Amino acid sequence: MNPLDAIATAAEAISWVALPIGIVLLIAGLGRRAWSNRYASVKAVVTAVTGDYATLRWFGEGGALHESTEHLDGRVPAVGDARTIWVHPSRPESLRLDDPAHDGRVLLTTGGILTAVGAIAVVLSFVLPLL
Repeated sequence: MNPLDAIATAAEAISWVALPIGIVLLIAGLGRRAWSNRYASVKAVVTAVTGDYATLRWFGEGGALHESTEHLDGRVPAVGDARTIWVHPSRPESLRLDDPAHDGRVLLTTGGILTAVGAIAVVLSFVLPLL
């Protein structure tokens, strides 16, 4: 067995691990990204502040009024301040304080790296024994 055959065998083993995991992570990342793209930004008004908690009110679709008390990090706003929140159409009564544009980024990056490594390993496992 020459060194190229040993490298081809190792590349095949790497491809069996990296490629399926990478594909699963890519699918999960794309699903998470598709879910987060449905969030809509809404302006909410702070109606009460108690310590680090603020009560926010906003109007949903159809003019429905929603209210939620959330823990706020950083600067605590004053009563009457407006704040941008994100609301999912399937759950208009719950809100997000962070921008959902970054959802799925880690899954997509890790899945892309593992898929690329697995694809390169597949190519190496086929080409190296031919040399």
